[in-house]
Amino acid sequence: MTEIIKQTLRDSKKARWIALVILSFTMFAGYMFTEVVSPLKPILERAYGWDSADFGILTSSYGMFNVFFFMLLIVGILLDKFGIRFSTITSVLIMIIGGSIKYYAFRGGFSVTETVNVFGLWEIKEQVFYASLGYALFGVGVEYAGITVSKAVVKWFKGKEMALAMGMQVAIARLGSAVPLFFGAYLANSFGVPLWILSIVVMLIIGLVAFFYYNVMDKKLDKQLDEDIVEGDTEDEFKFSDLGVIIGNRGFWLIALLCVLFYSAVFPFYKYGPDLMVNKFGVSEDWAGFLPGLVPFGTMLLTPIFGGIYDKKGRGADIMILGAILLIIVHLIFYVPFITSVYAAFFNVIILGIAFSLVPSAMWPSVPKIIPEKQLGSAYATIFWIQNVGLWGIPLLVGIVLNSTNPTISPDKKIIQSSFKKAYVEVVEGSKLMNAKTFDGKNYTEADLKFFANNSASDLVQTVVAKYPQDSVITTNADELKAKSYEYFLRILNANLNDIDDADLAQYSDDKENMAFVNFNAESVDNAAVFVSEKKLKLNYDYQTTWSIFVLLTFVALIVAFLLKMEDKRKAYGLQLPNIEE
Repeated sequence: MTEIIKQTLRDSKKARWIALVILSFTMFAGYMFTEVVSPLKPILERAYGWDSADFGILTSSYGMFNVFFFMLLIVGILLDKFGIRFSTITSVLIMIIGGSIKYYAFRGGFSVTETVNVFGLWEIKEQVFYASLGYALFGVGVEYAGITVSKAVVKWFKGKEMALAMGMQVAIARLGSAVPLFFGAYLANSFGVPLWILSIVVMLIIGLVAFFYYNVMDKKLDKQLDEDIVEGDTEDEFKFSDLGVIIGNRGFWLIALLCVLFYSAVFPFYKYGPDLMVNKFGVSEDWAGFLPGLVPFGTMLLTPIFGGIYDKKGRGADIMILGAILLIIVHLIFYVPFITSVYAAFFNVIILGIAFSLVPSAMWPSVPKIIPEKQLGSAYATIFWIQNVGLWGIPLLVGIVLNSTNPTISPDKKIIQSSFKKAYVEVVEGSKLMNAKTFDGKNYTEADLKFFANNSASDLVQTVVAKYPQDSVITTNADELKAKSYEYFLRILNANLNDIDDADLAQYSDDKENMAFVNFNAESVDNAAVFVSEKKLKLNYDYQTTWSIFVLLTFVALIVAFLLKMEDKRKAYGLQLPNIEE
């Protein structure tokens, strides 16, 4: 009889796994938004006139408030003081507000040419500034949600399948990362960047509803645990003096350092990996995120497996060391300039997925072995804060280094696109093509012409980057390049136009995908791409120097992993022991 009385909601396997699924859904939506623009770097350069530094500013802004305003430390204390239920709702509301600002920036709410002066030191494009502001606010919310969910998982699974549960939560969240990487560029090209961003903001709103439902379960569990008066209102209530336990713990700092090194060597890959695939491996822009998208997809499958192994067999420190070794191999392969095979990139990404499954599956369940449960919120918050230092600094550094080591690419891309577009409009305007019917039975309009001109100019750059990579570049005067490229494009466009007769036009009157107009574009783009290639005008980024940043991070991570294992032997934290209590 006594045994039945002591049963709580978390002793029900069904209940605790339902709680986990509910917690994980909002993190799924949050991680989708985190990577929403990751595969869009070439699209943002083309559609909004961004460069690598602009992209670096946006991606690094994720951790801006968390790092410089210590928001993660603050929300960690809020979590320990006010509890999980308060934090679930607050965190997702912050995500929705930040996501909405970012959507408005891309929707056209801010100028793409005007700049904002930041503290009198830095001029940032207005659109970039406000998109980054929204992303920074979102970053506070998603990290707040992350530490809240981590503490909630410990609450529901302590003494049970904790590593497996954390692995499952990570897996579902990583699936959220995979979706934008797989399909983001295609959807953004098809429906526009703003609509793509808005769709995920709607998912965050659904996540808010899911958190409300979870809170009903959490409150019922607290009542069963006799904690329903004030969550944490016991003799173990969090006190600010308890922060000293965290700060003075060497094992905690080693695991925090391993976290920032490891995640700084992986998460920026989501941001720059798609662009690397286009520029080094010649992958199509629409599907450039496919290979990086395999990483979170792999973690979805493997992290729970490795977590289950840690639960039953232990060896947490060894698992982290193995993950660090694999990560070194991955970034060395991406670093080597002569490896340009898509197959090599594919297998390398598979290894990265394995590495990214190994370390988190052992790292996060190890924190409760080092830090008491009542301080877990602050401990996870401190780790996330340190992690955000890397997630702010490394993408920004990568963007700056990429720009500085490829100074001619962004301006030359703009010249080529504008020259081709100008020649295209001049040739087609007033020609017989303007009298041909479009797919909806209407004559071509000025808007149609601009649409095809923009697409053709975009196709030109994509074709050059994917099919005609150059190892050297001849420095060309900008004005001279404008004149020569415009003259050449005008000549080949006229030549291609003369090859289209009335029969061709009549053949393609209703099918948008097979119109002679489209065929004309494709042929012109290929011919123009040959010109760019012959002139050795380099439009593809060289990532080798930039990638040395990741190589260095991974070597340091391996050293820290060994130091953590040594500290575990000294302090007997039990990192090598199983999590499931017999």
